[in-house]
Amino acid sequence: MKEVKGCGMRSSVGFLSQRRLFGNPLMKEEFQRLRLAGCTSLYKKDMLGHFGCVNAIEFSNNGGEYLVSGGDDRRVLLWNMERALHARSAKPLKLKGEHLSNIFCLAFDSTNKRVFSGGQWTNHHLLICHSISETLNVFLHDDAVYGLSVSPVNDNVFASSSDDGRVLIWDTRERPHGEPFCLANYPSAFHSVMFNPAEPRLLATANSKEGVGLWDIRKPRTSLLRYGGSMSLQSAMSVRFNSAGTQLLALRRRLPPVLYELHSRLPSFQFDNQGYFNSCTMKSCCFAGDEDQPRALVRSGD
Repeated sequence: MKEVKGCGMRSSVGFLSQRRLFGNPLMKEEFQRLRLAGCTSLYKKDMLGHFGCVNAIEFSNNGGEYLVSGGDDRRVLLWNMERALHARSAKPLKLKGEHLSNIFCLAFDSTNKRVFSGGQWTNHHLLICHSISETLNVFLHDDAVYGLSVSPVNDNVFASSSDDGRVLIWDTRERPHGEPFCLANYPSAFHSVMFNPAEPRLLATANSKEGVGLWDIRKPRTSLLRYGGSMSLQSAMSVRFNSAGTQLLALRRRLPPVLYELHSRLPSFQFDNQGYFNSCTMKSCCFAGDEDQPRALVRSGD
């Protein structure tokens, strides 16, 4: 995993930034490309801790003070970002809960005191709730778990999306006898799920065949909206809300990343890039920066 930050700008880009061009989204996107091209002081550092591919990373909710990572080595590692970036030999903390196979997804609760991890095993597909010192709960899925999201208003409630075609809502207080609430049940895999941070009754999903959907927890089994218009039946592997809950960013297989307004079926922006081709590997997307700028990221690496 690599952290990149810091950027110097060439004078031509600095001049462009002074012009009032940002009323046009296309000009703003062009400015971002020029700004990246003008970077002269990029900083990166290898954060070494895993023994195989890293399939999932998540920053904590307190401005990214912590990072949690998981992958093919079946371990969940917790990083203090300040030490990881600036200390010479800082090592991550290995959480005690152990998966028996690949880890695909992670999530912090709002207090950053609990970490949820989801993965795959031949017969039992596990969801684990960790604290720093112990395993708090273990939940079983019928197939590989690809997506996790904790409710923004209740840390005991979280959603999971799975290769079994279901999106489940769990309540940790109902263990061991409680059953999860099934929000969606499709014949195709759900690769991602996320609660809307401003309207927690709403969730967004990414499905391997049905694309990106919007759901209301009060109306299970039927989506409120399927994004993409006439091309909605397309494979999607990641979806994220911005912090205001007004936009969705989605990754699609063999198609560019796309941005949607919450209640609009058609995309407001498509991120075309000649060098980008998302064919088969699992990737993720997010919003970042001081203005919630969309980011499409490769989430796995050696």
